[in-house]
Amino acid sequence: MKHRVIKIEEKDFPDKLKNIKKPPKVLYMIGNTELLYEDCFGIVGTRKITEYGTRNCISFSKEFVFRKIPIVSGMALGTDGIAHKTAIEYGGKTIAVLGSGFGNVFPLEHVELYEKIIETGGLVITEFEYNMKPLKENFPKRNRIITALSEGILVIEAGYRSGSAITARNAKEQGKLVFALPGMLNSNVGIGVNNLIKNGAILTTNIQDILFKYPQFSNRLRIENKHCFSKSIKLKKEYVDIYKIIEKDEGILDNILVETNLSVREILKILTKMELEGIITQDITGKYRLV
Repeated sequence: MKHRVIKIEEKDFPDKLKNIKKPPKVLYMIGNTELLYEDCFGIVGTRKITEYGTRNCISFSKEFVFRKIPIVSGMALGTDGIAHKTAIEYGGKTIAVLGSGFGNVFPLEHVELYEKIIETGGLVITEFEYNMKPLKENFPKRNRIITALSEGILVIEAGYRSGSAITARNAKEQGKLVFALPGMLNSNVGIGVNNLIKNGAILTTNIQDILFKYPQFSNRLRIENKHCFSKSIKLKKEYVDIYKIIEKDEGILDNILVETNLSVREILKILTKMELEGIITQDITGKYRLV
């Protein structure tokens, strides 16, 4: 695939990259370069993502997509890949920032994702020359570009002294807000996010916690891409009735009980299965919502 090169002294080099500490001197780009000038949001987190993290990464990524907010991430395994894939699956746009050159796309498991991002109107960028290998020291450098391109950063899960913590530090240095999901206390990848919250990151439980901080996002109309969603999930027969109730935003247990002929025990059993399969989630009020 042919890439484009833009140098820092050129007039169309993005200001949000020019004005950071140690800005990249050059960018190599493949795909929709217009995304560089849009208001985007970063999603990062551990490569060793849990089921809890996966469920929430998909849920938040979808909410950005439904508001036409491009997602920025680093195309790593785990959190990054899930964020990029969710954006593509639901008809959104995403920017992937590499820690290597285009001749050494990393990780190899994401070569197909790399191609898909470009095919679907997304963008892949790097500051590294074509043959640069994915050296360990490249990834912290990459992270400052992720934060620079993003209005803010959402950290899904992170271990102690993780790359996500470095990304969060970059964001703070650049004057960006850092949002973090509360981590599970018994999880190694809950430690990092909980430490971020202790140190000033905004505890985040729903998309509104993020949107109300940004006037350019808070008034955007939420448009759910039903066509993409219906293609992405095949419901088991026993889930269909309850799924339809939750889809209508009526996912309170009493409503489900009234609208089905099932017992409380049967309903709870199905709801648990649907949660475990990442189809639904329960918010802090006890209401069930689609992921």
